[in-house]
Amino acid sequence: MKYSLSILLSVATQLLFAQERTPAIAKVHYEFKHVNDSTQRDQFLRDETVVYLNQQASYYTSYSSKRMQEEVKKQMEDPAFSGNLTLTTRSSPSSSSYLINPDQNKITEVISVASDHFSITSPYPTQDWEILGDRKEIGGYNCQNAKATFKGRTYIAWFTTELPFSYGPWKLHGLPGLILDARDTKNEVIFAYAGFDKIEDGKTFVELPQNTIASTADEVKKIQEAFKANPQAYMQAQSGKNRAINVGSNGNIVAVRSGNSGGSSPIGALDPSKIKSFNISRDDKYKPSKVTNNPIELTP
Repeated sequence: MKYSLSILLSVATQLLFAQERTPAIAKVHYEFKHVNDSTQRDQFLRDETVVYLNQQASYYTSYSSKRMQEEVKKQMEDPAFSGNLTLTTRSSPSSSSYLINPDQNKITEVISVASDHFSITSPYPTQDWEILGDRKEIGGYNCQNAKATFKGRTYIAWFTTELPFSYGPWKLHGLPGLILDARDTKNEVIFAYAGFDKIEDGKTFVELPQNTIASTADEVKKIQEAFKANPQAYMQAQSGKNRAINVGSNGNIVAVRSGNSGGSSPIGALDPSKIKSFNISRDDKYKPSKVTNNPIELTP
């Protein structure tokens, strides 16, 4: 459904007066595809992603993780749950999210490991867009295209001034309208429009997840490796309070003080101690390459 700017601004005004924190007024969904292995172009990564937005900021994150959370909750709340958690994935949820505050020239990357969220401040991304003359309709919105080179790739973006929010998927932003579709000229990185929804609940905010821990890239890398080596141990360690995770030189979790990490995760508020085994398998039809020789960012 197509929403007018006046309706969105009316919703935003009502919610702004209702709460001190600024809520999201809309979200735009994208189907993300990435040819991560240039030798196997038909076995690309894919994800369902979303941008939550208001007039001050935007938050880009994976929506596939939310789908997974719903499935975990369903299994663990089943009276017949035996402790054996099994998930079948049809996408590859990104562990990185991005909060962009244009007025502050600030971007914060949030890296999620289970229900823990670690924030890393990164250089503010900018694109020198050249607005082109082509036009087409996407999702009922009149769009025009623009071109920019960013991180070693040339992107063609389609944006609409009917939704004058200067945001887009991932780190792409800065146009005089919302980016509904963006892809590089080799079709190796694609953000395809998948829907737009207004948000009126006043409970969804454009902000960092609760209890996000300020960290560094090196620290987060160690924690990611520990989780990969033993996800069950990591998640069981999340069931206490006031905990801190320490990672040994061999990459294993060597000390845990109890704590509550907060935020949303595959486990969330459910009791991880109920899990006896944790198995994740991929849909037989989804076989992305395990090799990444073609990263999204080709240059620093």
